Amino acid sequence: MDFVGRERELALLNAHCEGEGFFFVVSYGRRRVGKTRLIQEYIKDKPAIYFMGIEANAQANLAGMSLALQRSKKQKGLAAYSSFEALFEALGEISAARRIIFVIDEFPYLAAAAPEISSLLQRFCDHIWQKGQLHLILCGSTMRFKERQVLGVKSPLFGRRSAQIMLNPFTFFESRRMLPKLCLEDAALLHDATGGIPAYQRYIQPDKSTADNLTALFLSPGGRMFEEPSNLLKQELREPRVYNSILGAIAGGASRSNEIATKIGLESAALNHYLAGLEELRIIVRERPVGQKSNRKTIYRITDGSFRFWYRFVLPHMSAVMTGLGSQVFPQFVAPFINNHMGQGFEAIFYNYFDRWQMEGSLPGLAGNRGRWWGNNPALKQEEEIDLVGFGADITYFGEAKWRNEPMKADVIADLERKSQLVPAKHRHYLLLSKSGYAKSAHGYAENRPEIHLMHFE
Repeated sequence: MDFVGRERELALLNAHCEGEGFFFVVSYGRRRVGKTRLIQEYIKDKPAIYFMGIEANAQANLAGMSLALQRSKKQKGLAAYSSFEALFEALGEISAARRIIFVIDEFPYLAAAAPEISSLLQRFCDHIWQKGQLHLILCGSTMRFKERQVLGVKSPLFGRRSAQIMLNPFTFFESRRMLPKLCLEDAALLHDATGGIPAYQRYIQPDKSTADNLTALFLSPGGRMFEEPSNLLKQELREPRVYNSILGAIAGGASRSNEIATKIGLESAALNHYLAGLEELRIIVRERPVGQKSNRKTIYRITDGSFRFWYRFVLPHMSAVMTGLGSQVFPQFVAPFINNHMGQGFEAIFYNYFDRWQMEGSLPGLAGNRGRWWGNNPALKQEEEIDLVGFGADITYFGEAKWRNEPMKADVIADLERKSQLVPAKHRHYLLLSKSGYAKSAHGYAENRPEIHLMHFE
């Protein structure tokens, strides 16, 4: 399959490769997000030594790294280097006069096997390699790799990097390029269900319906996604049972820490540790209304689409799926609720559009801060929510996205205007994104009102 996206990341890496001197880049992100694929694309036509750390002892990792270095020199049958220090010395000699890329993928495995490796790398980064043309790249799958083993203040490598790349899941636009044969609606549904993870999207079969794809991926015992979220938790975190309970509670509607703690029978103080781990992995997000600094209204949401889908539709029906009833589970327990479930996913796509509109300069002003907003309406004595509020210098944007099968009517725009009055603003602009277009009443309501922008998903 062709390489898709990651243009900015490739441009950054290529800029370093074309420069002079020693460069050290750190690339990190959640599993399956495409870190290895990005590096492979970058080094495919360049002199490079690629090594992937393994879950084994230091000697096995040294042997593998030695083999990778010897292969780059077209040497065969030589003994492994006597130590990592000897290998790094040889690497310094090779890169003394020419640019060469040295990649250590899955660095956390190597660091676990050889705890001294970070200090050793620090010494070579500060001294020997500074004199040559080495481009060092360290990759890792966990947030702990970022904080504790490379970028954290307690790491020997802290402050040594030339650049860092945090690889995020695909935006909707990138997923659209990954799934070009699907209609727009199906692409959006599958983008959300896979969480924008390229490795998952490679298993989508464009000649099949969305129902068939979701059933094959999630609701089949041999499906690629049937156990994936659970397995990822086991790989990244201790006590996966507790994390499963927390995610199940959030998927079931609990959003505040006290609600989650009560639902799973855990003390609030103990819960914070587990919530922080899920935040590190970007599975959940801690939110407060945009523009507010108080933590009083803090809530938690599952931000990873694949986890949201799995905990809502797969976990409750595991027994039925295991007995081969997935094709019946989908029409009865998934299809009737998929549009409602897609509400949060379409909000995320709305943010992708908003960010693109800002980059293109197609909005009347720049918003430096944007996010969801919610708060109390004292007049109606109820809580109100706005999908997107963006604060600019003198313009404030208020946005609403609707994933509905019928055209948006004027009452949605009027309701957004009403809710916007709860947020202080000078000049207000209203952005609407509708899956199914707009009714005549909406067009009539927006006529001759340039501050109302009706955006069509198509």
